[in-house]
Amino acid sequence: MNRSVEMVAEDARNWVLRLQDSAFADWDAFADWLERDPGHLPAYNAALDADEAMAGLFAHAGTAAPEPAQDLEPAAPQRQRLYWISGGAVAAALALVVGWTSLSGPAARHEYATAPGERREVALADGSKMVLNGDTRVALLDKRHAELVQGEALFEVRHDAANPFIVKTGDVVLQDAGTVFNVVRDESGLRVAVAEGAVIYQPGTNAMHLAPGDALSVPAAGTPQLTRTIPSDIGAWRGGQLVYRNATLDRVAADLSRNLGIKVRAGRGTEAIPFTGTISTQGGPGAVIERIAALTGTKATRAGKGWTLDTIDGAPR
Repeated sequence: MNRSVEMVAEDARNWVLRLQDSAFADWDAFADWLERDPGHLPAYNAALDADEAMAGLFAHAGTAAPEPAQDLEPAAPQRQRLYWISGGAVAAALALVVGWTSLSGPAARHEYATAPGERREVALADGSKMVLNGDTRVALLDKRHAELVQGEALFEVRHDAANPFIVKTGDVVLQDAGTVFNVVRDESGLRVAVAEGAVIYQPGTNAMHLAPGDALSVPAAGTPQLTRTIPSDIGAWRGGQLVYRNATLDRVAADLSRNLGIKVRAGRGTEAIPFTGTISTQGGPGAVIERIAALTGTKATRAGKGWTLDTIDGAPR
């Protein structure tokens, strides 16, 4: 076997392994590789046969294994041999196998999570990007469909009018229109702010179109409220800045908990104190808490491993 044939065989084995990943979404690149050379398709099928043969050997070796623990990862998509269709139309063949895979079981679900105080950037196969703030979970159902389970995430979406990017959170559906937008979901409810492009809130007969600078707050119990903000302030938490305009101290405390990695709460009587300004999250949690206490006229009190922003001298405000 010459060097070029070996390289093709190695590429084919890599594709077989990649396609076993339940989060695999780079179908366009796979189709491009198949179409690049007539020898790629038989090499892929040969690698698939070899992989299945090896799996069969392991399945029949040894004694019966104990009952496996519950699998926390989604099942890998089943694999199918590919065939040439009318002169080498690999895209058509690939469309068939992708459709077959999607119909053979539930949609693949891959979750990304961060601990409190941690941040994570996730590049998606379609060129979009997610940035997760602390204490956040996002499930990716496919390359154009995500679910914010909890926490805060900024989405930078590559627009595709024919295949819009969807973010689901609870019972709410958000549809992009070429967008950079921030979404928060916590115990208080849902907040959506648009920095660029547009977001369609609950696409359908009662859709709401959110433009740059629009900030929609949907409380857990109550009426949604639309306000305006400065687009450049949206997602400022990525650079260590929390920007507020007439926010309650209860909301500020929840944001600090997510960004600092420690529990911060507003004490009894301080929850509704309004705050407008910018908080730097640099310099350590203690220093940050002391700064916000000074700005809001409260007292920072240690509470276990966290902090409480109490009224001064216990007097209700």
